[in-house]
Amino acid sequence: MPTSVENIYSSALFELFEEKHQNDKSGFEVALSELKVVNDALVDAPELVKLSLVPTVSRGDKLDVVKKVFDGKVSPYTMNFLCVLTEKGRLGRFSGIYRDFRRKYHDKFGITPVTVTSAFALSAEQRDKIISKMAQITGNQIELSEKTDKNLIGGVVVDYGGTRIDGSVKNRLESLKREIAETIL
Repeated sequence: MPTSVENIYSSALFELFEEKHQNDKSGFEVALSELKVVNDALVDAPELVKLSLVPTVSRGDKLDVVKKVFDGKVSPYTMNFLCVLTEKGRLGRFSGIYRDFRRKYHDKFGITPVTVTSAFALSAEQRDKIISKMAQITGNQIELSEKTDKNLIGGVVVDYGGTRIDGSVKNRLESLKREIAETIL
């Protein structure tokens, strides 16, 4: 399978930060937070990406706009990376590059992102229990994200690494409904 554009650019940026920070997790966390700022800005302002692709706008004007938007918000490394993406017409690929960079970060530092969806906000005790159990299951440090969905009625749905554990009341009721339907028919 050919290497994706996103992987090529994220690998180059990741290698740059590895040279700069080596195994210093805090340095990578700063880089990741900068990339999130950029990603959020590009998602919120898609016209910036569209502008970067307009052939009648000069390269210098495109770079000026990118610098005005991100100056003072990101490090020189990240700014230079954005300029390269702009010059190469790849700014529209930033979300994929960001996701791939995050995956590399998680792999490097043994972190498993876990998303917990519940009907109501989790208590600190529930959060701690989930983190502890998921760390035991995965053997990794856990990066927990929380969502609420009133349709679940109760319980939780846990998503990690392509796996879903559905302990919601909604799921249990649907399973019970299917069992009853199969028994009757």
